[in-house]
Amino acid sequence: MQHALVILPYCQITGLKIESSPENNNNENALMSYSMKQMFDCIDGQDLDGFLNFLADDAVFRFGNSPSMKGKDIIRAGVMGFYSQIHSLRHEVTGEWINGNVTIIEFDSFYKRHDGVVVGVPCCVVLRFNDQRLIEDYRININLGPVFADAPEPHLIAA
Repeated sequence: MQHALVILPYCQITGLKIESSPENNNNENALMSYSMKQMFDCIDGQDLDGFLNFLADDAVFRFGNSPSMKGKDIIRAGVMGFYSQIHSLRHEVTGEWINGNVTIIEFDSFYKRHDGVVVGVPCCVVLRFNDQRLIEDYRININLGPVFADAPEPHLIAA
């Protein structure tokens, strides 16, 4: 059975494209960029409490085509369930765009399965922040089908 890989088209947004780096902390956009790197470090380390610190108490979280979850307790349970399905994960940021209270992050995600196979898929996240700069709406646009396929396409397997 062949699984389709969803490729998100490159999108251009009015705003500033920046790289995640603590050295670029001389303006608000760069500070948020560094903060997002810290958040993804928590996600990659499966530090659920650290990740949840970036969310508002009433945040809405949607992962792929799964139903939206609302509130930190429900999000915690959902993310814990996902972590139990994989051995580890890693994100490599390829772009970040900020426009007002919205940040869009593009990256490649690498998932190590329990059988040791590492599968990479592209991803795009849309984040909306509240006035306290906490994430109130977190949308993950990704196709995880290849990650859980019995035999992922060879070009998706990372060494």
